[in-house]
Amino acid sequence: MLASASPWQHPNPVVENQGMVGFLDQIGSTVYDLQSNASSAYGRLMAYPFPDYTIAAVWGMGMDAAGGFPDLGTGYNYFNGAHWLDIPTSRIESVRTGSPVYAPCGPAGEIVVAHQGPDLPLWVSKRAFKGSGAWVESAIPLPQGVSGMLWPRMITTGNTHNTVHVLALTTPLAFGGSLYQNQDGALLYCRSVDGGETWEPWQHFDDLSATYYCGFNAETWSWMIPYEDHIGFLVTDPAKDLFVMHSTDNGNTWQKTLVWQHPYPFYSPTVATGRFYCPDGAGHGAFTENGTMHIVFGINRAYSDGSQSYWFPWVDGLAYWNSNMPAWTTPDTNALNPDLLYQSGNLIGWMQDLNSNDSLDLVGVENPPLYYLGPTSMPQIICRPYESGADLYVIYSSVTELYNNGVQDYRHIWFTAFWDQGQTWTEKGDLTCYIFHVSSECVFPFVTRSYFGHIFDFVYQEDTEPGLHCRGDLDPPGINQIVYSYLETEGIHSPNAEPSLRVGHPFPNPGTEVAGLDIETRSAGTITLRLMNTTGQQVRETRIVASTPGRYKAEINLVGLPAGLYVCKVMQNQGQVARKLLVQ
Repeated sequence: MLASASPWQHPNPVVENQGMVGFLDQIGSTVYDLQSNASSAYGRLMAYPFPDYTIAAVWGMGMDAAGGFPDLGTGYNYFNGAHWLDIPTSRIESVRTGSPVYAPCGPAGEIVVAHQGPDLPLWVSKRAFKGSGAWVESAIPLPQGVSGMLWPRMITTGNTHNTVHVLALTTPLAFGGSLYQNQDGALLYCRSVDGGETWEPWQHFDDLSATYYCGFNAETWSWMIPYEDHIGFLVTDPAKDLFVMHSTDNGNTWQKTLVWQHPYPFYSPTVATGRFYCPDGAGHGAFTENGTMHIVFGINRAYSDGSQSYWFPWVDGLAYWNSNMPAWTTPDTNALNPDLLYQSGNLIGWMQDLNSNDSLDLVGVENPPLYYLGPTSMPQIICRPYESGADLYVIYSSVTELYNNGVQDYRHIWFTAFWDQGQTWTEKGDLTCYIFHVSSECVFPFVTRSYFGHIFDFVYQEDTEPGLHCRGDLDPPGINQIVYSYLETEGIHSPNAEPSLRVGHPFPNPGTEVAGLDIETRSAGTITLRLMNTTGQQVRETRIVASTPGRYKAEINLVGLPAGLYVCKVMQNQGQVARKLLVQ
């Protein structure tokens, strides 16, 4: 249930886009729009890049809303190194499934795991060669005494991705299940060491048992990005402790790291509590080469009056923690207060004051689109994409001022990066501020490092209506697009370092015949301005010689170009900046 709260805010450094946002490809569509109940990581919407420059992506797809989505299953698409395949019109499975997760499997293959329903086992689809061939289907045997398993998460490890790790929840009572070892929704772990051909028995960790928790909520956990034999998963359930389960030997043994201790153990709506700050349920994590854990998670506030729970839809903030920092292990209702996190340097994201009037001008405060998450949430974190760049990059979804349909505000996909082992964060950048995203809800981002040098691939769900059809708002059904893009990080610099290039906005914009850009450089050398269309093709180029550091103006001819969106890419030495230009 909602509890009222005013939008919270902090100072708002915003970057126009130091890096270069890649071109958008629609790779799929769906009317069923609930890609995750909480954490996006390794969830229903994801992509995976391969060393041969191919990419595979899956999402939850259903088109028949009137029939209750009898066609629900896994949408799949594949980039073969030159282009994406045709947008799929049917699921990959022969049975109805939901919550698909994807990973490479075997030397050249792939695997998808999804749930079938509250009284059935998890469903496996795999094939020996990614991108082609028939899917071979099977089921993961159920734990003894369990009617069904729901909401899987999966990673694969090893040189040939032959070890498959799966997390899933026993069916809760609310979905027709039963208690499992005195827990209503027990979080269990299962592993296959032969690429999903056979499965070890499901494991119920002692540290996650009824001794500590009464059960877990849907999709409030996610696998961290592994490093060699370091694997782990993060739990960000607002009614439980925030913790990481970590293995240094590829799943043979496990250790629990408590990050935040819940002030009300065994929290329940039937027991009255005070108000407390907590994770909102969505989080993600990754390991660096030295085994350091880095996690990000959304912040919220909640309480119970003894009959039901309440949450605050406008309590806002994205928190960061790593395993070299002190944990919040003393019960404290105020420990995750966004103001305190900001003061300690643990707050890295929040809604931005785009018009710089010291206020958030939101139109949907009394009627927010309901994801049951904070307004800045659904984070993804990537560690060390290349040797000389930032330490970490974080992409997330945030309610974005000035973008609305007159009734509710849209969410956009944002990014930030940090340097110096988390001591210095860059400004925030809106990755979806394109002209064709003026009326778009952009949610459920999934980001992963690609093999294209300084580039991240990411996918997200885009809609013309804020909120969801399948939950919360219960908006009328409509088509949602699954969108692929990438972020080139070469132009993202440390806030402590003076950028080698400063580039103004193109003018005029929109342009018709000629567009100019003001450029300031800290070094001598040739400056190259390239104009790229939305397919990534270079359509114009101009060069100017900077004989000394200083200010210059570059112009580019637009005559004869088709109307549309273009990217001006300015490069000199190691510096690179991108600016968007609309040609009419």
